[in-house]
Amino acid sequence: MTVIDSRRQTAVLPWLLREAAIATWRELPTAMGASAIWLASIVPLALAAVIGWWWLIAITSLPVALATTGVAQVAASIVRGERPRVRTVFRVDPVLALSWSAAGTGAALLIASDLRIVGFILGAVALVVAPFALGYGAMRRRRGLIAWRGGAILVAYRPSWSLTLLSIMLLSGFAVVATAGTLGLVFPVAFGAAATAVVGHLLDTIDESAPSSQEKPR
Repeated sequence: MTVIDSRRQTAVLPWLLREAAIATWRELPTAMGASAIWLASIVPLALAAVIGWWWLIAITSLPVALATTGVAQVAASIVRGERPRVRTVFRVDPVLALSWSAAGTGAALLIASDLRIVGFILGAVALVVAPFALGYGAMRRRRGLIAWRGGAILVAYRPSWSLTLLSIMLLSGFAVVATAGTLGLVFPVAFGAAATAVVGHLLDTIDESAPSSQEKPR
């Protein structure tokens, strides 16, 4: 259950994104603190990318994935209307992070090989499902592969929304680069709040409309 009520809104997705942004703004100091920790986790990965050793890139991608699962926890606290704390970012999901890091590394290796089409497909699936898996895991307090399962069900339930979130993530990434990282001090938590608000709404919708015998994320 989220504190963002969109049931009376006709344009639900824009409303959810707007309310998530407002909720993040109200907790700006915490959002900036958690986002700063996430940015720090990127430094080893950036250095590894400069060196160019794939195995080092794979290893250093894990801290980023771990920090991302922690950011999702902070974002979920904001969306639920709780009092978020910066230290919540250390409440990570190792299994979800490791599987996400492995999927990214596998996709990159496949793209560099003769199986680049398979690599592109794997990378695209990981990027589309990841925001919903992170949001589902944080909102329902599920961990590991169960979060991936819940995220995949939500993507199948509303695929257009997953593509919208992916577009926002990519455009925001370009904006962070264009502002020399300035927006990076708020973007991770802001995007996490958007994703968790969307996930929370979809879960509420499924819970209210689906028969008890129908499969739904739990």
